[in-house]
Amino acid sequence: MNLPQKISVLSFVVSQVVIIVSYIISVQYGHVDACFPYIQGCLNITDAGIYSPEGYVFRGGMITACAFFIVWWGISHQWLKLQLDNESNKIRLMSALGVIATIGLIVATAVLIPDRKAIAWTPHVIGAMLFFTVSFAAQSLMTYLVHRPEIKQNMSTKSLISKLVIVAVQGIMIAVFLYLELTDGSESIRSAIEWWLALLIALFFLTATWDWKGYKLNATIDNSALVAE
Repeated sequence: MNLPQKISVLSFVVSQVVIIVSYIISVQYGHVDACFPYIQGCLNITDAGIYSPEGYVFRGGMITACAFFIVWWGISHQWLKLQLDNESNKIRLMSALGVIATIGLIVATAVLIPDRKAIAWTPHVIGAMLFFTVSFAAQSLMTYLVHRPEIKQNMSTKSLISKLVIVAVQGIMIAVFLYLELTDGSESIRSAIEWWLALLIALFFLTATWDWKGYKLNATIDNSALVAE
């Protein structure tokens, strides 16, 4: 497995392990009730990472995951530029959106502290919404780009289909979430959607392990370029 593929795997594994471990710790300490949040929507992800000691795992782990996300978008930018010279503006937009989304998550995570009353909820909510919605926009744009004829022929069918399914489900879930938010609908459904969106975004990162096989990242003082082995 080459470096780009490792970044893809780490982006998925670190983010999801942090969320699950934080939740397990919060259950063990009695801070939240045990349930299956993906189906029951018994709590949102934030609730699993506020109190101590799980809060330290959540904040440190998610910010670490964000570092991998940013590197992932950088690799995606260089990888696409090698194959789509005429789409440089869309590629720059895609990577910029990905980084903006990640910064939103960093902000949303950084403001979480053990005392719920002291948490700056406005930047947390804005940051979280930025992460989910702008990540969807960035991943949708990447899905469009990899379906261009110049690159599609070099992509595996499973990668293309996976990306389409992931962004389609994300789009449906975001639409449902926003509708429920505007109509003050079921909080449990909104919480469950949050868990699924986090998983789907991470799964999209993981699909790059198929795309980046046979590539390696060469870094120099001036720039970084992804070149075929």
